[in-house]
Amino acid sequence: MKAQILRSGRWLMLAAAVSGLSACVVVPPRTQVVYKPAPVAVAPHWNPAEHPYYGHAMSDLRQARALLARPDVQPVQDDERWAVGAIDAALKEMTQASIQDGKNPWQPQPIDTRLNSTDRFHQALQLLEQARRDASHREDDPWVRDLQGRILHHIDDAHRATQQAIADALR
Repeated sequence: MKAQILRSGRWLMLAAAVSGLSACVVVPPRTQVVYKPAPVAVAPHWNPAEHPYYGHAMSDLRQARALLARPDVQPVQDDERWAVGAIDAALKEMTQASIQDGKNPWQPQPIDTRLNSTDRFHQALQLLEQARRDASHREDDPWVRDLQGRILHHIDDAHRATQQAIADALR
């Protein structure tokens, strides 16, 4: 019996030593890594007033829309609606792009196209061509470049619809 008590005593002593060791483990301090973000390249002197192209293009598109939004005979009227819808889509995209550039999209801009005294469809074509030239200037921001592609697509749609309206009006 004495041997059994001695064995169990050793066992208890070993268990106490092992449990005591786990509580005494010392963890060395970790070296702290400081996060340093990569430098971001920013345009040196970006100023929204230096990029008036969207404002001029929006003004041209608004006048072209006003010229095309008049009712006409049925085949021409369908083409006018198509052109007005494309102009509205382009204006919506341009509003987003100009807000992204920090400009006021509702500020009136002077129209920079000299119009002949021809019919309203040719005037609208001239305005659409000028708006396309204004909207196709180089963009640095990738998000605005994507918008610019959609804007140019809408302007081209309006241009095709206006050309179709001219063809229908001449029949």
